[in-house]
Amino acid sequence: MKQFIIRSLITALILFIAALCYLYFSLNTLVKKAVETVGPTITKTQVRLASANLSPFSGSGQLSGFVIGNPEGFDGPYALNLGSIAVNVDKSTILKETIVVNSITIRNPTVAMIGTPFGNNLGKLLQNIKSGSSSKSKEETNPSSGSSKKFIVKEVVISGAKVDVAASAMDQKIQQTLPIPDITLRNIGSDGSGVSGRDLATQLMTPLINAAVREGINTLAKQGLQQLQKKGAQELGKELNKALPGFFK
Repeated sequence: MKQFIIRSLITALILFIAALCYLYFSLNTLVKKAVETVGPTITKTQVRLASANLSPFSGSGQLSGFVIGNPEGFDGPYALNLGSIAVNVDKSTILKETIVVNSITIRNPTVAMIGTPFGNNLGKLLQNIKSGSSSKSKEETNPSSGSSKKFIVKEVVISGAKVDVAASAMDQKIQQTLPIPDITLRNIGSDGSGVSGRDLATQLMTPLINAAVREGINTLAKQGLQQLQKKGAQELGKELNKALPGFFK
């Protein structure tokens, strides 16, 4: 009888450890799948996540290799490269319908702004996000899906971001890297029962893209104005040379 009890306890312990291991590995697999499945429905571009390493025991972890591709019509390896994202979750809420995230920290993300005479990739990406946020995916409307979970995020910090601007202005190619001011967001979803994964992603990406567009447009405007002034001076010089040959050289 004693041996039976010991064996039962050992078996129960093994099953418990196996369940914890399954929870650990399935959580990371589900997060990666959710990002790469729901992400493209929001951005209408390719979205890749190299790996998720989240611990249900500590509530902390990282998402690595988070890359958002360019909209159709724009060439380039990515529009946003978020790199590594540190996440801290209230572990007591992991299995609940609403997950409380204590913090999300995104360090040194890179945004690529590609300007053309017909617009830029970030403006198009924002259009995609806005149009996508007004519709619901099948995963969100299906109550048995993991993506039906809601999120409350206490704080988001985006620091060390930069935007690589590549565009043409007044027949001149511009290639410049600009810093983006740090961004802090607080209490996302705290005024209700939380936000969906789709809405959370939208609220995280939009301020970063807006800031990148603002920095890029300001730079392009300055460069364009300088070129316009330079070109205007040259044209003025040509006209004066016609009136006074050889005087303006």
